[in-house]
Amino acid sequence: MKSLITLLLSIFSWYAFANTNITNDVTLRKISEQELSTQKKITLDSGWSFYWNELISPGEFEGKTPLGTVKTNSWTKFLDSSQSALPSLGFATYRLKIALPKDRKNLSLYIPRIIGSYKIWVNGVFIQEIGHVGTTKETTQHRKFTDVIDLESQENTFDIVIQVANFYHRNGGITSPLILGPTETLSYNKSIEVMIDMFNIGSFSFIGFLFLIFYVLYWNKDKAILYFAVLCIAISYRTFIYSYVPLFNALENINGILLIKTEYIATYIAVLFACLYFALILKDFIYKWYNKVIISATVVLLLLVILLPSPHFTKLTSPFLVYVLLNIIYLLFATMKSVFAKSSITKLLLVSLIFGMITLATHVLFFITENDMGLIYVKTGYLVVFLLISLILLQRFSSSFQKLEFAKKIALKQKKEISQKSREISKVNSKLQENLKLLKEHITELDDFNHIVSHDLKSPLVSVYTLVSFIEEDLKGNIDANVKGHVNMLKDVVSKMEASINGLLAYAKVAKTAKKKEVFYINDLLLKVLDFVDQQKTSTHILPGNNIEVFASKIELEHVFQNLISNAIKYNNKEKAIVEITVTETPKNYVFSVSDNGPGIPEQYHDKIFKIFSQLETNQNDVGSTGVGLAIVKKIVSKNNGEITVTSDENKGLTIEFTWAINNGN
Repeated sequence: MKSLITLLLSIFSWYAFANTNITNDVTLRKISEQELSTQKKITLDSGWSFYWNELISPGEFEGKTPLGTVKTNSWTKFLDSSQSALPSLGFATYRLKIALPKDRKNLSLYIPRIIGSYKIWVNGVFIQEIGHVGTTKETTQHRKFTDVIDLESQENTFDIVIQVANFYHRNGGITSPLILGPTETLSYNKSIEVMIDMFNIGSFSFIGFLFLIFYVLYWNKDKAILYFAVLCIAISYRTFIYSYVPLFNALENINGILLIKTEYIATYIAVLFACLYFALILKDFIYKWYNKVIISATVVLLLLVILLPSPHFTKLTSPFLVYVLLNIIYLLFATMKSVFAKSSITKLLLVSLIFGMITLATHVLFFITENDMGLIYVKTGYLVVFLLISLILLQRFSSSFQKLEFAKKIALKQKKEISQKSREISKVNSKLQENLKLLKEHITELDDFNHIVSHDLKSPLVSVYTLVSFIEEDLKGNIDANVKGHVNMLKDVVSKMEASINGLLAYAKVAKTAKKKEVFYINDLLLKVLDFVDQQKTSTHILPGNNIEVFASKIELEHVFQNLISNAIKYNNKEKAIVEITVTETPKNYVFSVSDNGPGIPEQYHDKIFKIFSQLETNQNDVGSTGVGLAIVKKIVSKNNGEITVTSDENKGLTIEFTWAINNGN
């Protein structure tokens, strides 16, 4: 039984190691002359002896047993002796021996970006250290860089030793294969990579700061300029940090994890402002919530990068790539909508949009597959895209400047027109001043007329009335019926004329008298009015159920109600007059109404009753009626920014409703 269990465990262990690309065989990899001639580049992606949690220098391997022979994958995919996956944080040593033919061309090794920091030896000779390799997070300085190492042409066997330390990333170790190839080819590719990187860094920095300065100092009306400027600067910084971190070796105090975090932050910001830029260009085809969503998502990502410790913040890469792809799909969808809608977007913009999105998608693909050489072409594509976008912005500038020049011409023309209008207005103002002067003179004359009416006209009327009374007394007993009728008619005419003069004076006085506003309850005022106009209590009164507090001129409102209620009682043809008063309050007005059960007024007379000295035929024989009361009511209501309306049918009663401004500025 024990033998069977041992056999099963051995099979399981072999199966686990096979599935994690680990074997216990350490062999010399021989590369034939035919292999060199048929393949331009040979990937050294297998056969590496892997020593976990050990930093072994050349000459110190005696007595050391590797964990196994591995491929160039993240060491988190490897299993330790207890069949547990290795952690992402830690350190290790890689060793590979290769044998080359004697007769061969000059060959070199291409070293990809190794996650963390690393030291490399070839045949016991120290080549370089990128960052600082340590056994703890505190003693490790994280840097990453690609390089090309020449191999001595006299040597045929090469012992490659690489020490790696990673204390920040979710993956660890050598995740991309080293490449063996002709020195000329690898050096050329490296030169192209450096040239494109330096050109991109310089171009993006120059374009970004140029447009940023232009936006801040000259043209801040177009946010597309700002978005593009920030995008260029972010990509420039991200490219510099990603490609040339070893330059920071001169500054040992700069924390490697901090640099990696700023690389992530620059990447997120670049994607955000790229999306904002395209969303602004395609604003007519983008949902309104899109900008809020991408800004919120970016803020969350930035906070996670800042707050999360290593290696947790590096786990955001996969969801971020999904987020980027979703944005690409949506913006492509919006672009196609603009095409089908035959929008005014230029062909250059459409080409740059589509080409830019394809380049970004390709970048994501190469990033996932860790294809460093493919990324070189992606960087070239980015440069082309950004040059196209720069041309688009220049077109926008040109169009904006043309519009500005046109606007200046229009403004100059309008300025001349305004100057002409100003002169005309000045003449009108002069004429208006003259008219105001004449109006004041007319008002003075009207005041003089009122004085004449109140003194010079009323006095003779009183004398006439008195004289008629004396004649009536002298003829007492000797006056026949016709003479008596004429005397009474003469007295009525004099009384009515005096009442008309009094009404005219009251009407003129309304416009001149300043009224003080105060706070009071409406029902208190109505009770006072009813006591005055219906002293005998011959009518029924229905007061408002809501005794609201009113802020208005009490004298004016009392005058209005006194006229309306007295008319409702005076001209009522029923056995008993019923008068109902209501009041409501709106945000801007008080709304009052006075209703009665009297004879009503035909619709054709609704406007006539508010004209001065206007009387209906039924009231012609009423000596006390002057036709001024409702005219005064309308004048007071109008003065308080209100309106008055009549609702009535003949023999069905009358309702007069009027509004009164709560704050009329008086």
